[in-house]
Amino acid sequence: MPKKIDPFSHVVDSDHISILPTIGLEIHGLKIGDTPLKFMIFIAICAIGVAVSMIWLGRKMRSGEPPKGALWNMFESLLFFVRDKIAVPGIGQKDANKYLPYLASVFLFIFAMNLLGLIPFLGSPTASIMVTGALALVSFVVIHISGIGEMGTNKYLKSFIPHIHIEGGAGLQIFGKVLTWGMAGLEYLTAFIRATVLAVRLFANMLAGHTVLFMILFFIALVADPAYQLAIVKNQNETTQGVMWFGMSIFSVGLVTALSLLELFIAGLQAFIFTFLTAVYIGLAKHPPH
Repeated sequence: MPKKIDPFSHVVDSDHISILPTIGLEIHGLKIGDTPLKFMIFIAICAIGVAVSMIWLGRKMRSGEPPKGALWNMFESLLFFVRDKIAVPGIGQKDANKYLPYLASVFLFIFAMNLLGLIPFLGSPTASIMVTGALALVSFVVIHISGIGEMGTNKYLKSFIPHIHIEGGAGLQIFGKVLTWGMAGLEYLTAFIRATVLAVRLFANMLAGHTVLFMILFFIALVADPAYQLAIVKNQNETTQGVMWFGMSIFSVGLVTALSLLELFIAGLQAFIFTFLTAVYIGLAKHPPH
């Protein structure tokens, strides 16, 4: 019985990395007890890469020299992009630089993890809800610590309670109180919903993107793999099957190549959205609308 293909093997954590499994080129034993370590290793690589690049960039910028070389220009452009397009619009000119280190680190960290999923045989840790949930939790803490630091705990908690003024008799006054506390409950709930949205949005987009690429390549198995071969293919002679396999291979690989370029854009877009929403939520926490 041919081995079944797992459509989610590329996007879930595991204790091994399959480089070329057809020739036995695999790395096994990536676990502690029953805990797989593949994504932890990828996360550590991305974190170290971002840390080293930012420390290197900081030392270069401290020198006061004009940017030289592609690498210096690229990292400095990304840093200014986060400042001018994310931090300043979301938080405001006054406090943007204060939160720029965190926002830049989050953007580059997520972007790096997203890009890992485009490398064959690896995987994107952001396709795991546990990873995106941890990122959202950190942002949740930063968001509300920012609000508390700006206003103090009591004033910040009271900022979730809207000011509703209704004139009239006792009935309208009671209605006003119920409406006020009902909306306050929704505001408190929204604080947690926002963090959940950050986690689910990033996770769902990365999981869906990689799964779509897999399914397009899976079309080849529908022609060539006996475990999945369609009846219309099985009924053909070997020559016709070979032609069908060749045509499907060109179609699938060509389409996946084109969509991979789109995935490259999505990798940056999702890092931008997560970071931008975090900046907006920090701005709302520091300067609530009511």
